[in-house]
Amino acid sequence: MRQNTVMLAGAVLLLGVSAARADVISSTPTLPVLGVPYASATGAGCFPAAGVCVAPGSITFDSLVSSTFNASGQDIVVNASLASTLTDLSDTPIGPVSLSGTIEQEVLGRTFSTETGSWAIDVLALSLSGLVLGHTLTLTLDPSESSTGGASIAPAGDGNSPLFRIDSFFDVFVELDLDSVPPLHAERGPLHLSLPAAVPEPSTFAIFAGGLLVTAALRRRRAVAA
Repeated sequence: MRQNTVMLAGAVLLLGVSAARADVISSTPTLPVLGVPYASATGAGCFPAAGVCVAPGSITFDSLVSSTFNASGQDIVVNASLASTLTDLSDTPIGPVSLSGTIEQEVLGRTFSTETGSWAIDVLALSLSGLVLGHTLTLTLDPSESSTGGASIAPAGDGNSPLFRIDSFFDVFVELDLDSVPPLHAERGPLHLSLPAAVPEPSTFAIFAGGLLVTAALRRRRAVAA
């Protein structure tokens, strides 16, 4: 039964079948979730004077800069990247948008790195930038609005192979600035950023895929022996 469960999980992952939940399966109960895109259903905004918009895309936490604990909770700074598409005002694609920089968040009330539970999140800082139409596009937090989110971590495996289900989302208010002549400015929000439906983080995917390959090899060996 356990073998069949592992094979089914691997098949679901490899075929890209989605479940109803929006979360990842991780081998460790840690934050942040790295390498898994947080997708947005709404675009980052338009510059009508330039005739362009930034379509819905995703933000990925690429690598950890720092993770510390203070009286408010867990303070996390990550290197992050935004991947999207530049369109005209009629949503016709013009080309890719790629921004990179850092994001800081405070996981309120979290007291140690392997703690499970549920927490509110304050997004404290965001600064992403990149070239668009030969100019620098900068994405920052809107200081007049509160950008927030949430995270939860719960056991998802058994004692022999502990896994954790991590759910996380963000509602972010942003400002966009293009250093064209004249400079262009736009505001947008909240952008709702959420994890995809029930996929593993990259390191855990390797564990699932490895188990699937081993099981397939054992079945082939038994078939030859028979």
